[in-house]
Amino acid sequence: MIQRPHYSMMTVADALTRDWRGWSLSRKMDGCFEWRGTTCGERMPGGTFHPFDIAAAGDWCDRSAALLSALQSGWQPVQQGQGEAFIREMIEAARRDGTPDVVVAKPLGAPFGVSLTKIKLVETFDMTVTDTGDGRLSIGLSYQGSAAGRCPVRDLAILDSLRVGEVVEVAGTLTVQGKIREPRFLRARPDKGVTP
Repeated sequence: MIQRPHYSMMTVADALTRDWRGWSLSRKMDGCFEWRGTTCGERMPGGTFHPFDIAAAGDWCDRSAALLSALQSGWQPVQQGQGEAFIREMIEAARRDGTPDVVVAKPLGAPFGVSLTKIKLVETFDMTVTDTGDGRLSIGLSYQGSAAGRCPVRDLAILDSLRVGEVVEVAGTLTVQGKIREPRFLRARPDKGVTP
């Protein structure tokens, strides 16, 4: 049985200080993981399939050649590159597209699904609480005066202490439409005051 790959996570800040020699870097799309035979990739909302690896014996160089020969009509392989310049290019693409994931790094000598690292674009934002849950374990947020979405708050004591208009710090990715993706509540910011 072929196992789905597992990933460790790394922030963009850490990725930009690392030496990526001996690694293959590929763009992380914002689709759903999917198998097509022994080829794995991401299926996008419109149905486009972006293959990124093939479950086969051998290192990435062997699998990369096998992946190219397995491409079918309509499949669009993910963009690949090397080093810091590629990571920076993908950071800009992620910010433009509002996606939290930037790059997947694979060691050239590792077998399929081993030692993969997902580089995530995580930033922090000061946002204003627009509602405090109404029985849900999340808060509504606005950013620079526009609705930004909801953020889970699992600690009931913190959730009960938050007030509409209060500023909170949230980690995540902001889309070009000003919506927060994969938000994570960090802390209340009483030092930032309360929005009237």
